[in-house]
Parts: sequence; C-alpha cells; structure tokens
Amino acid sequence: MKDLLLGNWLVMPKLNQIIEYPNGQEYTVTPKMMQLLLVLIEADAQPLSIDEIIELVWKPKVVSDSSVYQAVAQLRKILNSDPQHKEYIERISGHGYRIAPNVLVTQNSINTSVKSSRWIWFASVGFTLALLLAILTSIFNESTRNSAEDDPYFDEVTLAKHLSKSTNIAELEQAKSLYQQVLSKQGENIDALSGLCNAYMGLSLFGEISEYELLALCRPLLEKARGLEEKNIEVITSLARFAVIENNDIQAQKYFTRGFEISIDNPRLWHWYGRFLRKSNDIEGAVVAHQKAYRLAPNDAVIVRGLAYAYLNFRDMSLARKYFERSVAIAPHTKNNPLYQLDFYPLSQKRALQYLQWYRENHVDHNKLYPAQQLSHILMLLSLGRTQEANTLYQQATQFTTTSASFRLYVEAGLAWQQGNAEKAETLLKQRYTLGSNAKHYVMPYVMALIANRKSELAKELFERHFSEVSSLLAPISEHTGQYLIYALMLKLTEQQNKYERVNTLISNHLAQDKVLDTSLLALWFTINNEELRAKQALTDLLNDGWLPDYNDSFFAIELYFSCFADHEFKRQWQRRLKRIQAQLEERVE
Repeated sequence: MKDLLLGNWLVMPKLNQIIEYPNGQEYTVTPKMMQLLLVLIEADAQPLSIDEIIELVWKPKVVSDSSVYQAVAQLRKILNSDPQHKEYIERISGHGYRIAPNVLVTQNSINTSVKSSRWIWFASVGFTLALLLAILTSIFNESTRNSAEDDPYFDEVTLAKHLSKSTNIAELEQAKSLYQQVLSKQGENIDALSGLCNAYMGLSLFGEISEYELLALCRPLLEKARGLEEKNIEVITSLARFAVIENNDIQAQKYFTRGFEISIDNPRLWHWYGRFLRKSNDIEGAVVAHQKAYRLAPNDAVIVRGLAYAYLNFRDMSLARKYFERSVAIAPHTKNNPLYQLDFYPLSQKRALQYLQWYRENHVDHNKLYPAQQLSHILMLLSLGRTQEANTLYQQATQFTTTSASFRLYVEAGLAWQQGNAEKAETLLKQRYTLGSNAKHYVMPYVMALIANRKSELAKELFERHFSEVSSLLAPISEHTGQYLIYALMLKLTEQQNKYERVNTLISNHLAQDKVLDTSLLALWFTINNEELRAKQALTDLLNDGWLPDYNDSFFAIELYFSCFADHEFKRQWQRRLKRIQAQLEERVE
C-alpha cells in the first residue's frame, strides 16, 4: 500500500509503522495500531463497530473491547495534536468509529526514498509551527495561571482534594465540609460536585457511611456534574463504579467505553473495569485491567486490593496474599478488612471474632447492596456450628435470586452436609460442577464430596481429568502441596499402591528440604501415612492454634482428617472440644 496523507499527517505503513507530522516529528506505532488506522481510512468515513474492528484488525486472536478502546485512544493522542483538526477519529454513538469526514485523505505520490527532498519545505513550515506552538503554550500557561487566580474557591477545592485522599476520618470530614461550603455558594462547581462524592467514598471505606448510603449521596452529585461537563473522567469513572455495584452491566459498559475514549491513564477506571470483567468471569482480562490500575497507582489501597482479588480469582494464592497484605499495610484501618481477610486466609478463632464484630456493626446496609454477603454469613455460621441459625436465615432470605447460581448451590450443599444429608450435598455440588466444568474451583468441592461419600474411584478419575499436571507428577510440589496430599489420599483409598508410593516419596523429598507444612496439611499428611499418634497431636495442635473448619473453603476437612482413623473415642472427644470452642466464640461476641 502507498503512503497516505491524512490531513496534515503522512502515514507510512511499510516504513516501520510511522506517522509523521510536517515539522518532522515522527511517531512509531505498533502494527495493530497502524492496521486499525488503515482500516478506518479504507472505510471512507463510514463508522465501523467494535466487533467489525476486532474482526478486521485482531482476528484470529480473541481480544476484549478494551483493546480497541486503548488503540483508538493512543491514535487520538497522536493525531489530535494537530491544531487544524480537533478530532481525527470520531465515535458515532451506537455505530462505532470512523475518520472524521472533514479530514482529507489522499495517496502520497512522493516516494519515501526521496524523503529528504521534502524536509526543506517541512523544515520552514515546521519552524513556523514550532514558533506558533511556543506562543500558544505561553498563552495557555498564562491563561491557566489567570484561571487559578480568578477562581474564588481555588484554596478550598485544592485543599479538599488533598484531604479526600486521606485514610483519616477527621481529614475526610474536613474535605467533605470544604466541598459543601463551595457548593453552598456555587452549586455548579464541577470539582466540588465530583470531589464531594470522593470524600463520601473515603468515609464509606473508613468511617460511618455505608456503601448503600453512598449510592444515594453520590448519584445526584455525579449526574449534575456530568450534565455540566460530559467528558469529566472522574465523574464517568464514579458512574461506572456504581453501575458495576448495581449489576447494571449495559450501563457500565457504556461508561467504560466513554471513559477509555477520554483517557487510558485513569487508575480507578481500570480498577472498576477489572471488577466488571471479574463479575463477567473474564478472569484473565480482569488480571490485565487490575495490573494496569496498579501500575498507575501502586499505593492506592483500593486498587491494590482489587489486584489481590484478581489473583485470588486466578487461583494464584501467593500473589493474592502478597497484594492483600500490601493493601492492609497502606490502609490498616479500612472498615471492611475483617471481611476481606476471610477470602485470603484460613478461618481462625481470631478472624471469626473480628468478622462477627464487623457483621454486627455493618451487615444491615452491606447486605442491601451485596446480597451475596448473606450467603457468606451462612457459611460462617456453619463454620461455627450454628446450623439451625444458618438454615433459618437461608429459608427466610428473599434476595438470593440476584446472586450467582454457583454460590447458591455451594451454600445449599454446605447446609445439606452439616445437617447430615451427604447424598444431597454431593448432588448439589455435582450440579454446580456442571455449570462450569472447566473451572477448577468448581471441580474440587465435588471431588471432596465424592471422597467424603466413599466414592474414591470416581473422585480420582475426576481429579486426574482436571489436574493432569499433578496426577502426572509434573506440577511443582511447592505450589500444589495440598493437591498432592489429596491425590495421595485418593490413591491410598483406591489401593493404587505403586502410584501412591511415588506421590508419597515426592512429598517426603519435599519435606526433607526443610519445607514446613501448614498445621492443617500436617494433620492430613500423618493421617495418610497411618501415623495415628502424630496425627492426633497435629489435630490437637490445630485447635490449640485457633483453627476452625472453614466452610468457605471446604465442608469436608474433618472428614478427611478422620478418613484413615481407627480411634473413634479420640474423634468424639476432639469434636466435643471443637463444639465448646465454637460456643465460647458466640458468647464472647454477645
């Protein structure tokens, strides 16, 4: 293809993907960006939809819509620096993108091999443009200074903006007060409208405002601000946030589309886009989005915690805990930390107490906004042995229809198991497994139910199908120790002696390298190896160390520990002690 003149730009597809301006400044773009530009040019001012662009530019690779938004934003950043054309690439609502009709596109007849002959003319024009640019920059800077000097609320707004980034409640309250003072005098101050919402957000994280109240407080502020300035990225990001929280996916996508057209450098926009992708089960895309948010704002606790959850959904527990701990170090007084930590660490008596205290103070408003939290609370009640209370709560609840089917099935299975209906628990977990049979976190609960119901052969077949790296002994044991232990137990129960010994040797060699097993895994290791005395001591140590059965992780831990036990009296005594501990926790909260 020949070179093209696009307005004042020279587009050279075959010369290292270069876009060149008459002043001699060159921009080297990626092949995909160049291909996108050429596709838009060839469309001859007809808009192309997102799907059409992906088909023409990225196929056969599967990419998300955000890849298009980023490429368009980067091209605009280059092309829109031409003062003659404010917009080279237009977005036509409901139709897609096109080259603006007022931009002239012609083939360039000058051969690139004689490129130097143009530079005499380009240099003279470029000098004039550079001089003009310098003058315009000076005028703009002077205008900006005058604007700040003329703004009667400059002092209040800039101080409030600084304070609203704090984790200190008193400073957040001061920011709120400053913004409210400005709005009482100038109700259409966009910075104050958006900033007051940000102050409320901070108070929802660290103060008394609930996220449910936050919606009511922020919505009128944001709608008013957007009516005043449609392209305000902070306002659009906040609106996208609330659309995600309220499960309004269509509206959220519109806000993200608009937001990425305005800027690809807003960390909170990337964070909420990651949340949106996680909710849509696009976990790989979510990790990418959260990583971009983190690079832009590595010390924002909300953004760091978002990255932690992305890795948690990606089943990388090491990185998930690393970034969660970073978020806590940045903002140790985040109100919901007792809730969040349950997703990253095994349940303990200390964590259960912290959670129960949080629940007593926050659950009413939190459950209005996040109905799934009530399901999580039912799992906590089961972990504490409060089965009747958990079942009553589940029967009384009416809002669970908005939660995911997989989570509801998991909780129903937990209730069934705790009530002694093992077959129903297995059936429910099998039904859940069929919802996402390629998702490994759907497989393991079903595998564990089969082991607990003495269907070890079927459990082993299912495990080997989904965890072939472990069953073929190729996965690094340091990253999959728990899975190797469960596989060893299944091999033992199905009398696969040769394979069992190989796995057992692999684990033994790992431990011989001064590797220390978590106490909960140590009890299982001794059980598998018929070291009953050491297994008893490990189980006793579990309770001494504050362990509790974690129904959020597995219903079947106790059953696994006792799967090879012969001493029934020890099992009865151990379970009686566990029940006493659970009852004492309830009394301490009361």
